[in-house]
Amino acid sequence: MKGIVPCIFFALVCVISVAQTTDFAITIEQLMTPQELKESGVSRLTDTQRHALNVWLNRYSKSLLQLANRSAAEEPTQSTVRSKCSPAVESTLAGNFNGWSGDTIFKLDNGQIWEQAEYAYTYSYSYRPEVTIYQTSGGCRMKVEDENETILVKRIK
Repeated sequence: MKGIVPCIFFALVCVISVAQTTDFAITIEQLMTPQELKESGVSRLTDTQRHALNVWLNRYSKSLLQLANRSAAEEPTQSTVRSKCSPAVESTLAGNFNGWSGDTIFKLDNGQIWEQAEYAYTYSYSYRPEVTIYQTSGGCRMKVEDENETILVKRIK
């Protein structure tokens, strides 16, 4: 009887450790559609191969989360980062201005290129209007001379 208790305890520990190694936070089946599983060949994997894939997927996901957490902790606060539009950018649009329509690119005479960063539509025509691009809590906003609306933009060059 004394010998059976350690055996039961050992068996219980083995079952728990096996259960923990097969209890995945994410499985490939949760991430792929049935069609993707079929087209990628994952649906034809053996149970052993699928288990190995799920082990790797969880290890990879965990390392990504650790990297993201480490990067977030290392990023300087917003107040110490000099924005691309702080101080404000004052220039003139190169050529004709026809408003914005969702993916408008704005070329400035100072050589900078900005892209519309929010969906909005407005039509207005002017030739080489003055613009001011300034920092807001939501990002950089552009004010075009004689235009009532402003638009969220991001610098691409």
